[in-house]
Amino acid sequence: MIKAIINHLSNLNQFKYFRFYYKRLGLRIPVLLILSAGVAFLDGIGLALFIPLFQVAESGDTEAADLGNLDFVIDFFHKLNIDITIGSILIFLLLLFTFKGLLSFVNMFFSVTIRVRFMKMMRVQLVNGLCNLSFPAFVNTDLGRIQNVITTEIGKAGGALLSYLSTMQAAITLCGYLVLAFVANFKFALLITLAGALSGFLYRYINKKVETSSLMQSYIGNGLQSKVLEAVWNFKYLKATDLISSYRTKLNGLVDDAENLTLKMGKLNAVSAALREPISIAMVALVIFIQVSFFQVSMLSIALSLLFFYRSLVSLLSLQNNWQAFLVNSGGIHMVKTLYDEFDKKEESKTHEPLDAFQNEIQFDNVSYRYPNNPVPVLNNISLTISKNQTIAFVGESGSGKTTLVNMLAGLLLPEEGYIRIDNTPLTATRVRSFRRMIGYITQEPVIFNDTVFNNVTFDAIKNQDTLKRFWEVMEKTALTDTVKNMPLKEDTLLGDNGVLISGGQKQRISIARELYRECSLLLMDEATSALDSENEGIIQSNINALKGKYTIIIIAHRLSTVKHADIIYLLDKGKISASGSFAELQASSPRFRKMVELQEF
Repeated sequence: MIKAIINHLSNLNQFKYFRFYYKRLGLRIPVLLILSAGVAFLDGIGLALFIPLFQVAESGDTEAADLGNLDFVIDFFHKLNIDITIGSILIFLLLLFTFKGLLSFVNMFFSVTIRVRFMKMMRVQLVNGLCNLSFPAFVNTDLGRIQNVITTEIGKAGGALLSYLSTMQAAITLCGYLVLAFVANFKFALLITLAGALSGFLYRYINKKVETSSLMQSYIGNGLQSKVLEAVWNFKYLKATDLISSYRTKLNGLVDDAENLTLKMGKLNAVSAALREPISIAMVALVIFIQVSFFQVSMLSIALSLLFFYRSLVSLLSLQNNWQAFLVNSGGIHMVKTLYDEFDKKEESKTHEPLDAFQNEIQFDNVSYRYPNNPVPVLNNISLTISKNQTIAFVGESGSGKTTLVNMLAGLLLPEEGYIRIDNTPLTATRVRSFRRMIGYITQEPVIFNDTVFNNVTFDAIKNQDTLKRFWEVMEKTALTDTVKNMPLKEDTLLGDNGVLISGGQKQRISIARELYRECSLLLMDEATSALDSENEGIIQSNINALKGKYTIIIIAHRLSTVKHADIIYLLDKGKISASGSFAELQASSPRFRKMVELQEF
């Protein structure tokens, strides 16, 4: 049995799971095992006392009780000058098992606290890892995989921990009973152990299959989550073109694969469970026959060892059940660990330096950038100056470098060559977080949370007189005062998932209001009006014009009407600045810009 236990625990890459858990839980695991050993020891001593109890009840002679090397239990009563009677043994048993019950409670509760701590630790690590992930790494990560790991696989990893702890506890309990059995009757214990070791080989193949299937199930879960997210994001298109029927086939295929793996693991578990008890009983029966027939050992001598081995059998079955339950969920451990290690390798700098809000200008000094595996730079030797409270616009065809430029202004990308300086202070990896606190970012698709208007604008600020005053001030600046006051619950009105309960123009103005509430230094507007109709575009444009001279505003736009009032317009072409100036100046000096104006019938 000992060898079988070692096979169970060392199978599948030699204690790799123990190392994984010990690294995160430390000495809590040895403490848990010591508690389990204490429970097993107390239970064993209690079982040993049943032999003299039966003997006293039958003949009144405790000397006939054959406890083997466990006769120290009888000596314990003699040393305390306690007569061995049915009453004294029963009282001692009651006290012993009461204490064992208390120790079992501590053991079980401690196991639960370990699992809760582990789950919290892993969730926090994954959330922190996601938040610390660099932007380039994020855009190259499968979002379905991230969601699947954080929502599903983390639960499997927690379930695996519980099963793993139960497996170790069962192993410790089993070892405790085996030790007591060896002390009581060495030959009997040795034969049972050898038979148990042989039975352990029967389960190695099944366990390997279960672990492999669990890992495959986790991979399929990642793919299913990814495809479901795509279906949700692109539902309108898929529905309108009836491509959703073809997409349904993909999803159903993944569901079938997951179901087939689950059935396969269920079949393996059923076979394993059906074999355990018959094999164990046959093993014990064979050893008893050998002991009685060939070694002429009395059944009374075997009785105590048999009691221990009955408990050992229960522990062995528990060990095997818990180990297979662990293997069923082991894929979750692999997925969680892999994603966490990936987050850790691709995170931004852990060192953060303070950076004062800029007072004068932001400079691009010969900035170049190219994306991985692309030899052509998307930005090529860009030099420009953005003065405080200026309105600057970047225009150009798709692929000209506008998005990359705004990503740099948001601190999401750093130059491959050259420098970005904030009042002559270089923007480095250690300063980007401080820089981002200055940024207000308005995107083509407004960011609206499934929360109230107030919480969307203030980002969950505590509602009091000061925050309400600031809230209504930015409502006035973004022409939202009447709109919000006419809502059913005014500022406490819920906006729905992604702002589904309000119009596109209202969503965009609320996203602008959020950045004004934050009192940002630099307002980035990345195609902020391109998804709006003419009426709402005019409203947003009026908001932008009203902010001119009060904020440093950066506008990325296809629609040239949005940038007509900008102080300086930079025309980008293949990663370079081909022209710059006011709207009128560019119309007069740049044929390319003039053609863009004519094409838009501006």
